[in-house]
Amino acid sequence: MHTPFALIALIAYSVAALRILAYRRDGARHRHHVSWFAWLLLVALGGSAIELVINAKAVGLFEAARAALFAVLVFGSRGNVARLLRPHLE
Repeated sequence: MHTPFALIALIAYSVAALRILAYRRDGARHRHHVSWFAWLLLVALGGSAIELVINAKAVGLFEAARAALFAVLVFGSRGNVARLLRPHLE
């Protein structure tokens, strides 16, 4: 890792991907389109983390902030991707 921003991005991507993997439905409805979106989000987050490990490139402030924002959003929804997709009009 060249910069602390790369380490921040790596941790944020990894933690967000693991939180999606650890999600438990607990009686929630299964929706195929949400499952596919969760899988795509998991692949994107995990792939970004793997890419940072394999190809340690210079990561800027904005990529680290984007990774941290993804992690905050995923943890805010407790890993429930359907809650990320639902509009909040309250």
